[in-house]
Amino acid sequence: MKSRTLMLGETILLLGVATWLAYSGMNISPNYKHTNSQVEAISEKANLNLTVLNLEKAFPSYTLYPVTGDEEVQLLNFYGNVVHTWKVDATRARLLPNGNLLVVHGSKWGLNHEPWKSLRATVREYDWNGKIVWEYTASDIIHHDVQRLENGNTIFPVREIVPEEAKSKIKDSNRREMEIRSDKIVEVSPTGKVVWEWSAHEHLDLNECGKPGCRNESGAANALDRLSDWTHINTTTIIPENKWYDAGDARFKPGNIITLPRNWWTTFIVDKESKKVVWEYLGDYKGGVSGGHDPYMVEKGLPGEGNILLFDNGRIIHKGESYILEINPSTKELVWVYDMGTDFFSRSAGSVQRLPNGNTFISEDVAGRMLEVTPDKEVVWEFRGQDKTSRAFKYPIGYAPQLR
Repeated sequence: MKSRTLMLGETILLLGVATWLAYSGMNISPNYKHTNSQVEAISEKANLNLTVLNLEKAFPSYTLYPVTGDEEVQLLNFYGNVVHTWKVDATRARLLPNGNLLVVHGSKWGLNHEPWKSLRATVREYDWNGKIVWEYTASDIIHHDVQRLENGNTIFPVREIVPEEAKSKIKDSNRREMEIRSDKIVEVSPTGKVVWEWSAHEHLDLNECGKPGCRNESGAANALDRLSDWTHINTTTIIPENKWYDAGDARFKPGNIITLPRNWWTTFIVDKESKKVVWEYLGDYKGGVSGGHDPYMVEKGLPGEGNILLFDNGRIIHKGESYILEINPSTKELVWVYDMGTDFFSRSAGSVQRLPNGNTFISEDVAGRMLEVTPDKEVVWEFRGQDKTSRAFKYPIGYAPQLR
């Protein structure tokens, strides 16, 4: 059966049931054929916001869709239909293997609405029915990212104001007088004990601001009243087991942390034990990374294992174009690039994920667009939401008991 792609107003040609059942652990022949009634039934299931669906090539999965513009995190099925909803605001949400939802509040919408505005310093875990089962409140705003580690701890970035004694190292007298906003990365135990933290101002040079150089971004008239957004960390991902470390490269030790201070346009790897920056990436593709979000290392067993995927926003340099970069971290050479010119652009936010079938899932947040593309850059699944999204993510069938 030839591959067909569903466009809005076109009939779905189904070849995917065998794949669905295979991912559910059932042995179904790949030569499975479908009746006309099955094809018609699937056609009726597709949500109108699902503008592309190639049943042969797309990865059977559920999509976690944090809606920016409402207090809602939706779980979409393969056909783009909402199968579950949490009535919470989320700037980042992650589904846990038990079906619970780990959430950082304070989306662009939530910043102006209670109770979410008052919960910006709190990370919460909700069960499937929306009941709070765990929470932690930090000293300042928790933002952009959160991860549940294998040991049960939780890690996330927290806003931190650079102490006065640290600012004495700044050579620029104007910047020295400003209140400088930075970040720290915090790991807490299930009981809420801080077991590890990393403050950017203790390990990065306060006289440096990455590729863009030191500048104020607030736009306020009085320099003494401005809040200098120095780092703006948006990522805390953990390095998994990988071939680089297996070959002896200690920079890529499992457990080390990949982080990205967006205003530096630079990805760092922080050694968990020494807390030193042991790797960094600015890139050179069409002028290099401009902004950037969500770098992470592809896990063993997935196509591209050991490579780092990065959402390059193109905030300034690329003039309306965003790119997905797949990087060999050992050589810093590009392995794969998703570049669609001005047809793909999210000035801020965004995320990227490598799927088990070799496709890449992209959350083009500002446009409210989520898409899955093949290595040949064919779009095989696309959902266009009514609102912006906040780092959507795909989960396979059976990932949690509720997804079986």
